[in-house]
Amino acid sequence: MECSWDGGEGGEPNPPTITGEDGFPGYPRLDPPPRGVRVYGGHVGISLTRVDLSGADDRAALTAFLTSNVFPFHVRAQSTVAQIEDALRGGSWGGDDVGTYWIDDETDGRVGVIRLEDLQDATAMVDLRLADGARSRGFGSAALSAATDLVFSHHPGVIRFEGQTRDDNVAMRRVFERCGWVLEAHYRDGWPVEGGAPLASVAYSVLRRDWASGSTTPVPRGPEVTLRGELRCADAAEAQRVHAHLAEHIALTRAEPGCLSFDVDPTDTDGVWSVSERFVDEAAFDVHQRRFASSTWGLETAGIQRFFVIHGRALDADALIATAWAAEEMLLHPAVRSNPRELNRLLDPEFVEVGQSGRRWTRDAIVAALREEPGTDSSPLVEERESRLVGPDTVLLTYLLRFENRVSRRSSLWRCDPAPRCLFHQGTPVV
Repeated sequence: MECSWDGGEGGEPNPPTITGEDGFPGYPRLDPPPRGVRVYGGHVGISLTRVDLSGADDRAALTAFLTSNVFPFHVRAQSTVAQIEDALRGGSWGGDDVGTYWIDDETDGRVGVIRLEDLQDATAMVDLRLADGARSRGFGSAALSAATDLVFSHHPGVIRFEGQTRDDNVAMRRVFERCGWVLEAHYRDGWPVEGGAPLASVAYSVLRRDWASGSTTPVPRGPEVTLRGELRCADAAEAQRVHAHLAEHIALTRAEPGCLSFDVDPTDTDGVWSVSERFVDEAAFDVHQRRFASSTWGLETAGIQRFFVIHGRALDADALIATAWAAEEMLLHPAVRSNPRELNRLLDPEFVEVGQSGRRWTRDAIVAALREEPGTDSSPLVEERESRLVGPDTVLLTYLLRFENRVSRRSSLWRCDPAPRCLFHQGTPVV
């Protein structure tokens, strides 16, 4: 079923309450939950209240809510009164296997509605909708957590609780992730769009056995790109640069539209951080890489050793070219040019450069020369970019470079297999 929204969390998670005509037990529970049962927490003060569709007041309130708010990621972004009344008469919002609940906050009042469907089947579905002004405030995660607990506590025949949303609805995908749900499927052109072409959709679910044990049963990942590895500082000065800029880097990365999760945590070894990144697809990962390359974090930590493994990224032409440009821009920064270890990582052992004077340089020679004179311009201007694939994993880049009051035309040949290594570079002055 479709899910419309949610955004960032706020505050410490606390168990929400569930009230209503069915006599659901309240949360937090007065007595301990059964052994092994995981009770999902939520936002402070959130409760779920069963919508009474037999009463005129609740029917009118539900109709008003669904017609006065816009749900941009639903099949129909905004419904009319007639459409909602037809749905109510048809049993879409209440019945033997459908339960609809108001999402209420003790401070903000009524913030949304959540519909639970197929409650008599082995797989129940969820449809979550928040009011326009209640988004990006943590209510979605709290409501989904409470609904998960409700479904598995009171519907013993349900073994899976599933939700679907558009592939580009990153906020809702974050809600699923925060609540312990797992990405299970990616459907090409699987999401109808009223008045437009269909879009891709994704499906998440949580299993009863995982809910009960607090564990997660993994599934093979689809189009996501993941990065795992370590950031290793050689000395206290490098570690200090990490400490100085890491918080901002994490905040900016997590704010990127395509970022599902991003964590950089210190390990038991001084100066070593573990890195874990997840992005919705290659395009989102490439956007992150380009932002990272020119960011304060990227520039300040350019010389620090990194050991990463990336999964889910096909080396197509666009990805190869984006990788080559990111590596080329790193080579233009003084912090990289003065660091032999970083240069040896980016330059192929057989690297050759033909300099502006016509001199031929090997990798060892250029590394030694740049260590002595790396340059001071940390913001070179790259113009007239052109790139093309010249082999299965090889990219040719050409551009105009304005660097330290000099202008030159540059060409570089990069091989990405999978890490980028520069094979050849040439610079010709513009006079």
